[in-house]
Amino acid sequence: MVKLDTGSRVEQRKFGLLMAGAFCLLGLLRWAIHHFDVFPVKFFVVAVVFGVLGLAAPRVLQPVFVVWMKFAEVLNWVMTRVFLTVTWYLILTPTSLVMRLGRKEDAMKRAWLPAEATYWEEAEEMGEGVESFKNQF
Repeated sequence: MVKLDTGSRVEQRKFGLLMAGAFCLLGLLRWAIHHFDVFPVKFFVVAVVFGVLGLAAPRVLQPVFVVWMKFAEVLNWVMTRVFLTVTWYLILTPTSLVMRLGRKEDAMKRAWLPAEATYWEEAEEMGEGVESFKNQF
């Protein structure tokens, strides 16, 4: 995992400006959801604070940046396991069951065949000329 240098002024400035943009977008989204009736001042105040601190004094944002990165690492750990679990149980397991029900042979040809002298398979013949490259499959 790549560690981000939270002590770098450049990274702190990027964080401040990114958070300012994110709060602006959240404010605009909330404003649109409420049919442009009530202007979400709080979101834009927070965005301005992040933007000004990001440009003028990025070191002030370091504690917030460190906490945000710790939160991101925890979220990364959790979501990786969630996505892998979902992939395993909703994609790989059903695919395996369908393959087992529908085929008698091993799709990867993993079976041990003691009578065979070699497991080498000849490559498919490639066509000659440019036309064979246009239809690769």
